[in-house]
Amino acid sequence: MEIVQHKYGFQDWDAIQAAVGHGGLKEGQVVNRLYQEYVKEKNDLMEEDDIIASLTDRIQRHQENENEYHRHHKVNNPITVHGINDIAVHFSKCCNPVPGDEIIGYVTRGRGVSIHRTDCQNIIQLSEEERRRLLDAEWEVGSENTKGMKFITSVQVVAEDRKGILMDITSVISNADIMLTQMNARRKKDSNEAIFNMSFEITSKEQLHLVATKIQQVPGVYEVIRSTN
Repeated sequence: MEIVQHKYGFQDWDAIQAAVGHGGLKEGQVVNRLYQEYVKEKNDLMEEDDIIASLTDRIQRHQENENEYHRHHKVNNPITVHGINDIAVHFSKCCNPVPGDEIIGYVTRGRGVSIHRTDCQNIIQLSEEERRRLLDAEWEVGSENTKGMKFITSVQVVAEDRKGILMDITSVISNADIMLTQMNARRKKDSNEAIFNMSFEITSKEQLHLVATKIQQVPGVYEVIRSTN
């Protein structure tokens, strides 16, 4: 998108859309240039794309069960929200809390209470007025409801952009018998670093720490960062 903006002399993408809207620029010009850049980048990352493609079917099959998974969480909830009873509670997707995280509840408009990690950027950035909606929450210690439950979490892996790095990382996850549910990869601009954003199922913060440590030990991996928003 940045290349297209510079190509046609626009400062942002909204300006390009406006130009297409009033006829100053043909949509075909924009689409063709985007496609050219896509093909160029795809060829550069063909090996990475082949690995990602091999995981796609498995991930898509898992996504079909995601809604049922979240409904299950709402019914069998291992959360205690202080000061409130008999209300729908759901886990926020922006920070994906898992057992062991410090958590807090937020009273939503019409959707009950959403559970966030206390370090979630959406919670940290709340205005003073919105903070009135916060409620203390905690995991029920030894709750039977957590047995057999799996929770989605997301991490970002910063690594050397070398051949086979993605296969090495995904092998760590597979060997730990962890289900990968989503992944995308990109190369850092003007850098020999690759960024992998991935989501997978775990049972606790402890399991997350173990798999993150093993990923960190893969040769060429610089950093494993848990997503906070």
